[in-house]
Parts: sequence; C-alpha cells; structure tokens
Amino acid sequence: MKIRLLARTAVVAVFCLSAEFAAAADLPVIDFRPPDIAAAKVCADRKSDDALVLQWSNWDGRELPGGVESRDLDRELMRLRNIDANKYFDTIKSAYDLRRQEDPYYDRAAYLLDVVALYEAAERFDDLKNTGFVGELETIGPSASPATVNFLADLYLQGKAVPQDIERGMQRKLQAAYNGDPDAVLYLAEKTGKGEDVPGWDMEPELAFTLGYSSLLGNLDNAVCGRIRRIARAFEKGDVIAQDHVLAEAWYRFAADLGDGQAAWNTARYHLSGEGIDKDNTKLLHYLQEAYDAGIVPAKLQMARLYEDGILVPVDLGRAMAIYDELAADGEREGFAGATRLLARRGLETPEDRQKYHDRLVALTRFPEAPGWAFSRLGEWTLDEEGPWQGQAESRQLFEAAAARGDGDGKLELARLYLRDGDEGDRKKAVEMLQALIADEGRIAAVDALKNALLCANPAGPEPGKWEKWKQLEREAGPQLPEGVTAEALSDNADALAGLQTAALSGSTQAAGDVAALLARLHPDRFEDVLEHWTTAMRDKPGGAAKVLSSAYQAATTDDQRRLVVTDLQVLAKTGDPAATAALADILIGEAADRPAALDEATALVEAAAGPIEGETLWRLDEAYRAAGKGRYDPPAALLAEIAGSGDFDALLFAASRADDDKDRALFYARAEMVMPCDLNALARKAQYALNAGQPEEADEALDVALALSPEEGWQQVKLADIYTTLGSIADRKEAFRLYAAARDQGYDPAARRLLDWYSDPDSRFYQEDEHATLLIEELEKASPAELSGLANRVKHAPAAVKDKVFSAFDMASAYRKAAEAGDPVAMRELSTILRGGKGLEADADEAASWLQKAAEAGDSEAMLQLAQAYAFGAGVEQSAEKASMWLKSAADAGNEAAGRLLSGLKTN
Repeated sequence: MKIRLLARTAVVAVFCLSAEFAAAADLPVIDFRPPDIAAAKVCADRKSDDALVLQWSNWDGRELPGGVESRDLDRELMRLRNIDANKYFDTIKSAYDLRRQEDPYYDRAAYLLDVVALYEAAERFDDLKNTGFVGELETIGPSASPATVNFLADLYLQGKAVPQDIERGMQRKLQAAYNGDPDAVLYLAEKTGKGEDVPGWDMEPELAFTLGYSSLLGNLDNAVCGRIRRIARAFEKGDVIAQDHVLAEAWYRFAADLGDGQAAWNTARYHLSGEGIDKDNTKLLHYLQEAYDAGIVPAKLQMARLYEDGILVPVDLGRAMAIYDELAADGEREGFAGATRLLARRGLETPEDRQKYHDRLVALTRFPEAPGWAFSRLGEWTLDEEGPWQGQAESRQLFEAAAARGDGDGKLELARLYLRDGDEGDRKKAVEMLQALIADEGRIAAVDALKNALLCANPAGPEPGKWEKWKQLEREAGPQLPEGVTAEALSDNADALAGLQTAALSGSTQAAGDVAALLARLHPDRFEDVLEHWTTAMRDKPGGAAKVLSSAYQAATTDDQRRLVVTDLQVLAKTGDPAATAALADILIGEAADRPAALDEATALVEAAAGPIEGETLWRLDEAYRAAGKGRYDPPAALLAEIAGSGDFDALLFAASRADDDKDRALFYARAEMVMPCDLNALARKAQYALNAGQPEEADEALDVALALSPEEGWQQVKLADIYTTLGSIADRKEAFRLYAAARDQGYDPAARRLLDWYSDPDSRFYQEDEHATLLIEELEKASPAELSGLANRVKHAPAAVKDKVFSAFDMASAYRKAAEAGDPVAMRELSTILRGGKGLEADADEAASWLQKAAEAGDSEAMLQLAQAYAFGAGVEQSAEKASMWLKSAADAGNEAAGRLLSGLKTN
C-alpha cells in the first residue's frame, strides 16, 4: 500500500507557515501530518532481541532459520546489524550470500548495497576497500537505483572506504535526488534550509522537505515505522526544520498505532512531560503499556516508577520491585539501580532485604559505567555491617571509587575517613575536598565536616582564621531549634520555619525531628499525617525516622498518639535500627520515676541492642540508676566489647569511664576522639570526662576548640559557660559567669536559670544582691503557671533583702491566683496559704479552704496533707476525723513522706 498522495500530505503541501516562528527559528516551517488511515500492526516485532540473536546464532548457513520468511529477512538482518554489526558480521554476510543465490529478485546491486552497508556499520573500512565492492557499485552506473547512488554519495562525502571527494559526492547526491531518493532530497533540503547554496539544486526547502518526507514514507511495510520515527525526530529536535512538538507526537503516535514499541514509548514520554502538547493521561497509560509490552526498557522503568510513587496507578511496591527484578535479570543496569533505591526507600526490614540490597549494589558496581552513588551506598553498608573500625579499609576503597566517579556523597564520606584515621597528608586532602564540595557543588552537608577538619580534628590545634570564611554557612547547613523555643514562637517566624524545613529535606535528622514536633503541636488533629510524612521523608537517612518519632513522642498530647509512636518505634527497632532502640529506651527511662520496672525494661533493651545503641542513652540510663538509688550503671563486658567495635562518641566515652584497665580505657578514649562531633555538647562531655580521668590538659584542649567555635548565640554561650564551669578554677568560673550574663542579655532563658543557681549562695564571690532580685522579678513576670511555684520557692530561700525587693515589685498573690485559675495545683495550694494568712490579700478562710480542696483533688500530695490537718483541727472547714483520715491516707499513697510517717504513727497508737 502506498501512503504518498493523501489529502493531508499532498506533495504540493498546504504550508501553514508562521512568519513570526519562522523568523525566530530561521528554519523551514512544515505542516506535514500523518495520513488518516486505519492502522494495522505491521511494525510489531514478533520476537524479542534475545530470541532473534538466539535464532541466528544457531543458524547453519544452508537455509533460512525456521519461522523466518523472505519478506521479513531485510528487517531481521537490519535488527541484527543494529544490535552488534561486528559481532554478527559473518552471520549477516552469509545470509545475504544465501539470499543472492536463492532470490531471483535480489540483484547484484541490491546485494552490494546491503553488504557495503554491513561493512560500514561494522567499521571494517580496510576490509571493504579490499573487496572492490564500492568500485563495482560505481560501474553499475545509470542502472543503479537512486538509493545506491545516494549511498555512494555518502561514502564519497564522508571519505569512508574511498578517498573523500566532495565534488563527486555532491554530484551523486543531485543524481539521487532528481531520481527520487528521499534521503538525498532531505539532505539537500537541509543544506538549503540553513542558507547554503547548492549548485544544481534550486527547489525551495519547504517543498523539498515535504517531497522528501512524503517519499520517505513509501510502502506500508514492516520497516515503515523506522522511517516514520525519523520524521517524528525531525519535528522533535528542530535541527533541520522548525521544531513542532505537536506534529512530533502525532507522528510517533502514528508509528505506535502501527505496532512500533519505541514509538509508543516516545508517545508516552511526550505525555509524561507535556512538552509543547496538551498532556493526556489516558494516552500516556495506553502507549506506556504498549511500549512496556514491547519490552522497551525506558518504558519498563517508567512503569515501575508509576507503581512506586502511585502516580496514575495505585501504589504497588511489589509490582514495582518485580519490574526492577525483571530488568536486572535481563542485565539492565537501571534494573539493579531501581531495585536498590526501592529497597532503601521501603526499609531493609529483613535479613533477606539487606542481602538483596547488598547483592544489587555489588552487581551495579560491576557495570563499566557504574554510577558513583552505588559505591557510596556499598561503602555505607559495609561500615554499618562491619562497624566503623573493621570495615574502614574496604569502605575507604569504595568511597575512593565513588569519589573518582564524581559522587558527592562518596567524596564527603572519604573526607570523613581521611580526617578520622588518616595522616596529615590525608587531612589536607580532606580539607581541599570539602572546600570544593561546598564551593563548587553547593554541598552544605560538607560544612560540618570542614569545621571538624579545621577546628576539632586538627592535630596542630584549631585554626579559627581559616574557619571564619566558611562559618556563615554553618547555619544554612542545619538550623536547629535552640532550647526553650516554643512551637508557637517559631510558627510566627516564616523564615526560621522555612529554613528548618529546608535543612530537614536536605538530610538533617535533627531538623526533621524539630519540624515534626513543631507541626505535631500546631496541628494535633493531623498527628498521624505529620508522622507518616516525615518518617517517610527521612527513612533513608541513618537515624532519621527514629528522630522524627522520638520528637513526635515529646510533642504528643494523648495516650493514643504516644502508643502510635511507640508501636512505630518497635517496628523500626526490629529492623536493627539503633536510633529506634535508643528512642524506646529513653521513653522507658522517662517512665522509671513513676514505674520502677521501666528501668529494668530499659536496661534489657539497651543490653540486647549491644554496640549500635546511642551513647546518650547510656548516660541517661546511668542518671536514672543514680536517681533510683541504684548507684552507677555498669554495662556487661559483652556490651563494652560491642561498643568498642561500633559505638558512637558518647558510647565510647561512657565505655572509657567504665573500663577496668588503662589499655582499654585508652582505646575507648582514642576512638571517641576520632568520631567526636565538632559541637559544644561533645566538647563539654569530653572536658568533663577528661577532668574526671585526671587529664586536665585534655579538658583545656576541649576549651580551646570550644572557643574557636566562636559562640555568639545565647544557647551556644551557655554551652561554653558549662565547659568553663566544669573546669572549675576561679578564672574559669569568672568567664562562665560572664558568658551566662551575656546569654541572659540576649534573652536566652536557660542562662537566667543558671545565674539563679549561682545566686543561691549569698557568700559566693559572684553574688550581687540587686541583680539577684532583678533576675527573680524578671523570671516571675514571664513565668508560666507551672513554673511559678519553683520560682516562688527560690524567693522563699533568698536573703531577706532580696525577698523584700521581690515582694515590693511583684504581686505574688495575684500571680498565684492566675496560675491557680489556670489549673496549677501547687499554685492553688500556695494561694490557699496566702488567703489564710492575709499576706497580700484580704484573709478569706472559706476561699482558702476551697482552693486547698481543689489542689488536693488535683493530686497535690502536700495539699492533701494540709487538707487532712485542716479537717483534723477544723481549721477553715468543719472538723471531720473521717475526712482527715481519708486525705492523710491519700497523701501517703501519693508519696508524701510526712503523711506516711503520720499515718504509720496513728496505726501504731
């Protein structure tokens, strides 16, 4: 069937030229559309490439393989040539030889054209020269087909197999074009369309392109789709004719409807991007499925991504993984890459998942063009599996391979390894690498590592001058919520909130936890949504999901919300996530004061988790042991051994404080220094350990680095002041006092509380009476109802002169009433006391009794005891031995020791 002279594609062509577009593009604008015909699947491949290769690889050369018809031979041999012309050269050449013998219509000229094209595709130009085939084609002369003449023209123009001869090549092009060869016509149209003068050719480019494309379509045979795709590509690329995405999509879709899988993918690709066309999701899914069924690899990958992300189809991670596995089984690199990414995304929850993840990464790194990120992830996997010390040699090689391939994560991890256990040369390379990552690639995550290299891990001591250049970037690297900042305060600061979310999305686990907690407080009705979003976003960051969950637990306002978090943490902990185990242990430690058994449960959890447990949890467990009267926590020897292999800084420092001999203690401490974060918290911990271990020079070193960090914000100044306080000398304490005062001047509330602690001793050399009173008044004025009683207790124990100044400037009674009305039981009790005594308020026994009753009913054990005494003596209430006994027992049951002693005495008597 011919599809040349159709109403929509007439040779004379109705040109819908856009003058503006033509002027802008400077290329011919062609309105050449697909014919309106009923499509038949003439292009559909009846066998895959693998099946094609297998069939022809086993061919004996005597007759055509079974199932191969003569009409399919051209297409099959062309497919085989496109797969690997050099590898299958002899097979293809033998097939042409056999056809020449068996097919009377396959003349010598056609044979020569095919064979010369085979030599050219295989790039066997010297062999081609020796055959004399090109000269024989030339001798055919006028009887040669236009296609043969055009082929000879290309050989002369390109200088392949024959000496380059531009003049002869152009003569052959003109001869082929005037005899109707579409390739020759399009070649000349391209030249004149770009403004070149071609002697002997005066056809207008628009007409030439239309004639060429119309002739190119030719017969509706099984090779027509390749020719159609060529037309579509011309419209898509806009290199020789004006770009027109609408027509490009239409031609791709025409070829797809004729059964061409590659064209189906190109059509789907257009509807994925929507570039220059109106997107149509129905067409997208239809043609994507056709391309998928045809075995087109990009289509299979896109289908897997749709199932993975739930775009246009329901989420089906199993189906996505099956597609990636199928591609991997076929040896496709992207199949291994997709499976690896999906495994990391959904979490490595089983040993089988972890092994598969490892195997896919290993396979991916063996490809000639292996992506650098595969080496990075394999290096991270090695450190995670074997520990930071046992796995460092292998992981270093992997990170070096990743860095050599330009992978930023690999460079960052390699720099960290250089800093941890390299020599001075390695440290210098790390500094250069990190500076380049920041300056050239915008890797903000490298800022912290560079700070470590210049300040904390510098054997020659901190270099604050070199760090000053990069210091400003530190805030961008990972803004965090300072202590004491409320969700409500941050929600009013759009820039701060945006910065925090940006840091979280960039990989900061601390920022992600802060954002999750903030949003959970602001939107308690969407607690589950917040949890799901941020745990998913941080799932592939070590400790990320656990940080989100633990922060959300602190923000939870209901038991149901807390149970939800605990359940998610338990699921995560079962996958071996050390951060999730630590978070669960912390929750149990927090319950220990009210439920003693929780301390044993936390201990069991920590010891079962072994080495990967977070060190901060060990220190908190130790504090809980001491608070419970159990003395210090001493981990078993097995846990200490695990910490030596895979513990973090805090864990290693904790182990050093528990080691039995100097050798083990030195090992733990040395490794702790190698992995120490470069921040004030870690430096404070190091200073405290060093002083306890009798190493004051190490504590001074920590102070030098802390000073180099140049703390400017209030919370940073308090951390530095804490280090000075730890050091303990008069000069150090003086500097600590100065820093606390500076932080307080910035409005950082914890600094004021530190100063109040210092003012608790009127005999201290730092004591200032007026400042003490002023500070108490300021804190009282901004205290919440829950904080009021603690501050009032400070006033109660202050010197008389300070008390007088506070009471003359602050209405304590009114503050207690406000707090009591807000529901604070301690404030209720204190207001009752004031009302009974008439201090600051007119005495009112009835109201005093009422507030005391409310405080007792709200669970305040001291109020229960006072109410029992009131009923016993009829003070402000009607005397009642029965109620006195009831409230005394309640106070004792609530843990009031005085009530317990009284009750015990009553029973004895």
